This record gives sequence, structure tokens and C-alpha cells, in this order.
Amino acid sequence: MGIPGAGKSRVADEYIARGYVRLNRDERGGSLRELADALDRELRSGARRVVLDNTYLTRAARSHVIEAAGRNGLAARCIWLDTPLAQAQANLVDRLLERFGSLPSPEELRRLARRGDGVLSPTSQMRAVRELEPPTSDEGWTRVERVPFTRMPQSTALGAGVLVAAAALEQPRWTEALEQGDRGAPHLIFDWRPGGSVEELAPAAARLAAALSGPVESAVCPHAAGPPSCWCRPPLPGLPLAFARANRVEPSRSVVIGARPAHRTLAATLGARYLDV
Repeated sequence: MGIPGAGKSRVADEYIARGYVRLNRDERGGSLRELADALDRELRSGARRVVLDNTYLTRAARSHVIEAAGRNGLAARCIWLDTPLAQAQANLVDRLLERFGSLPSPEELRRLARRGDGVLSPTSQMRAVRELEPPTSDEGWTRVERVPFTRMPQSTALGAGVLVAAAALEQPRWTEALEQGDRGAPHLIFDWRPGGSVEELAPAAARLAAALSGPVESAVCPHAAGPPSCWCRPPLPGLPLAFARANRVEPSRSVVIGARPAHRTLAATLGARYLDV
């Protein structure tokens, strides 16, 4: 169990490889109660090793699994993927990029979410965090195993990049910060400009390119203020992760040059080194 993007499917795959039957609502549809009924049927038909990977945010949602196991004389164990929200956000963005090749717009996110195939908006994920009731043994579990999140680098073949917030170029020390990165590495200049476009960053990108030998790309989140409806508004990691995927960059080996708290938060999410100007 865990919030969306916690890494549940990855752990469940390890159990499937050991012969466990998997029950997952994204695959089957329906409610968690209906999934518990499917569990009961599996157990009554003779299955003895079943893995369920779903959010199970509340005690009430989890109780049906424990009851089904108890009726069939089996123990129920809870593995809690205790993943921080920021890291779960990065996981969900990675999934979107893997699946669609680019970041869906807010309108596309809403359409995909209505289909119920596991695509979520940032606000839906944040709602799950607010609803979370951490599991405890007094619910009836034989054991509750808390698994802290650890992000491993994607590949040793990926290089480093430099992510430059547009606001940083307004500060006098931005050229000094460039010295601490690789001037030949791919650079991204990014910003949030409601109603704006990437063309607005052309002057700043030209200034940056003049100080570098490597390529420079620009990216803008044009979406409105208020609760985030997209995955590209900093400190959400959509823009840097899309850039990293396209340029074979490992975010944790990269540098973020910023000037605001949101930029520091973004660097922490990526596991990147942060340089404040």
C-alpha cells in the first residue's frame, strides 16, 4: 500500500515472480470492496499466495482484505511503501513520459483520469496524501513492514545536465554558478509563465547559450495559477524530467541553478545539486 506513485507495482512484481497471484484495481476496475471479493474467491479456490497492490489509504479500505484472509485461515501482511510526496510525483511523471512520450496537458489529464487507467493530476495525488491513515498492527495485520523510499540512478550511461531557472538569469551571480557545472553539458532554461510561451524565453536562452559550448533548450509551463492542474509547473518535476529523458541526462547527477524556494524544492525532488544565486 502507499500513495499513488509510491512504487507499489515494482514491489508487487517481485512477488509475482515468486508465484503470487496479483489483484490490482487498475487492471480489473471496480471498487476495493469488489477486489476483496475477488480475493475471497481466489482463496476459496485454493490460492494461498496473493499480492494486492493498491493505495489502501484508510483502515476501512484495508479491512476487507484482512477479513477475507481471516475467513480463509490465512495471515495478512502489510507492506507500506512510505514514499515522500515529491518522490511519488517524480515517479508519476516518469510513468507519463514512458507511456505518452510527453507531458499531457491539463485537458488531456482530465480526460485520461476519467477513463480510470491510473493517470492522475497533481491535486488527486495530494488528496491521497491528506487521506492517508498509516497502517498499524492493531488493524489485524500479522506484520506491518514500512519501506522507506530510495531512488536509484537510472543508468551509469546517462550524463549530467544543468537546469537553469529563468529567474536566476536576472541575478548578478548566475555566470559564477555556471562555472560549477559542465559548460558542454545539455542545459535547460525553464520558467512558469501563465498564458506565456516558450518563445518568451528566447532572449534569456541566447544569453545562456553565449556562455556555453553545449546545447540549450527552453521550456515553459503556461498554465494558470491556483491548484496545479499540470505536472510542469515548478516545483513539480515535469519540465526537467522531460528534458532529461530527451537528452539522456541523469537528474541526480545534474545541477539546478535557481533563485527561489521552488527551485530548491525541485532540486531536492530530482536529487540534483542546488546552486542558489
